[in-house]
Amino acid sequence: MSNVLGSTRAAAVSPSRVFWATWFGWMLDGFDSSMYGYLLVAALTDLLPQSGLAASRANIGVYGGILFSLFMVGWACSMVWGWAADRVGRVRVMCWTVLIYSLFTALCGLADGIVMFAVFRFLAGFGIGGEWAAGTPLLHESVPETMRVRLAGWLHTATPTGLFLAAFVVLIAGNKLGWRGMFMLGILPALLTLYLRRAIPEPRRTAAAAAAKFGALFAPGQARTTWAAALMMACIIFGLWSSNFWAPTVVITRLVASGASHAHAQTMGAICGLVTNLGTLAGCFFMPWITAFLGGRRRTAVVFFLGAMASVIVSYYGAIARLDDLRLFMLLLPVLGFFTNGIFALYTIWLPEMFPGALRGAGAGFAFSFGRLLGAAGPTLIGFLTVLIGSYPITIAALSLIYLAGLPFIALAPETAHQSLRA
Repeated sequence: MSNVLGSTRAAAVSPSRVFWATWFGWMLDGFDSSMYGYLLVAALTDLLPQSGLAASRANIGVYGGILFSLFMVGWACSMVWGWAADRVGRVRVMCWTVLIYSLFTALCGLADGIVMFAVFRFLAGFGIGGEWAAGTPLLHESVPETMRVRLAGWLHTATPTGLFLAAFVVLIAGNKLGWRGMFMLGILPALLTLYLRRAIPEPRRTAAAAAAKFGALFAPGQARTTWAAALMMACIIFGLWSSNFWAPTVVITRLVASGASHAHAQTMGAICGLVTNLGTLAGCFFMPWITAFLGGRRRTAVVFFLGAMASVIVSYYGAIARLDDLRLFMLLLPVLGFFTNGIFALYTIWLPEMFPGALRGAGAGFAFSFGRLLGAAGPTLIGFLTVLIGSYPITIAALSLIYLAGLPFIALAPETAHQSLRA
């Protein structure tokens, strides 16, 4: 009897159906994960006193950074989901992860202290991290090769769309619902699981995939790729969570310090998210053509690493720290989003191409999750260094040097342009 359970592609399902199902999953986890950036000041202003701590600017910076990092540690712990997706199925694992991040995001709105809030943020991150590890291989393995790169690149437009939606909802309803009501909206993605289970079939798996061992990622011939991918992801995640996710906080704290109302400051913070994500959407949408124009995955990565570092320094150090010009800062935010967040569309294409089918979920999931584990240091460093230096913008600009540290790992990664997805 053949040891093959089936082909690696599911022929019966429409490519557009798979694309939109995975796209909406990503969009909704972007919506849930970005809520914190807009609601941080309001949530900690309430929760810190309930935990016996002063809601000072310094405490909001320190505890806000710690909570960012705990969320990312939860995200990092989700590396088990990729292995599970290889073993038991992409769609099944995607449903589990959507339910988890929906539930615990909503529960954040019921927290009665900083510790409970931290636990719920950690568990929400654990769910969100797994959705990527299941959804990306699902798309790659379920659509024709002629469409795969284009759809994979476009898949990441879902995340900035979710960020955009979160900013828009905060803008129109944040002051009415309050931070608790906004977090409770996080339960809505759970409805997606009903559609996923009914409409999307599992890609058929090989016997090798069903029996794959996680340790195979570190076997000779595969370990170099695994570690290069993981360390590249660490650099771009560290850079992202240490830069544009802090833009609303920088704007809100500066406006409040200058005498603006909390309502006005929160509105301007939401507008920051909207304009940043316009650039992110552009980077994600055009990524398939950018990689084709530049002629390779590695060359594209170098361009975006250097562009991300330059955009962080110019926007935070130049516009804020040196010129103290919030208007110029906001004009630069689309460029910041294009490079620091748009780069993830490259890895939506590239990471699944680096690993064979039996290790695709585990490999891509490990790379992303390990990257989050190291990247989790970024927000905590932002919080503590800001207390020492006294400036969010200078701290953020200094930490953008992480992109230079990532360049050697690009050289170690395999070039997969113009190659078919590995079986």
